[in-house]
Amino acid sequence: MVFRRDIESMMDMWMELLEEIEAKPAQVWNKMGSTKKPVSVNEENGNVTITIELAGFGKEDVALEVGQHKVTVEAKKGDKDYSWTRKFDDELDSDSVTATMNNGVLDVVIEKKEKTSAKLVEIK
Repeated sequence: MVFRRDIESMMDMWMELLEEIEAKPAQVWNKMGSTKKPVSVNEENGNVTITIELAGFGKEDVALEVGQHKVTVEAKKGDKDYSWTRKFDDELDSDSVTATMNNGVLDVVIEKKEKTSAKLVEIK
C-alpha cells in the first residue's frame, strides 16, 4: 500500500531529525532557520526595560516603534529577518524612550504613563 509507505518514510525522517536534535540541539535549531533571539523584559519602578540580542545587525538595520500599549522591533539585513512585538497592559510614554545598541545588543527603556483616575465633570 503506497499510503502506508509514505507514512513510514515520514516517520523515519522525523526519527532521524529527533535523534539529530538530541545529539546537538543548537546546531539543528540554527539549521532549521530559527529567528528567535534572546529577549529580556523587566517592568519595575515605573519603567519597562527591554534587552534583545541582535547579533549580526547594526543599529541602522533595526526599527523600533513604541505605541501606547505596544512595542515592535524589526531588523533586516540581507537575508536575515527578525521581528518582535509585545503588548503591555500599562500605557507607555513614547516620548520617554531611550534606545541604545552596543555590540549587537539592543537596550530600550520606556517610562510607563501614570495612571489617571476618572474625573467628575461638572455639567453647566
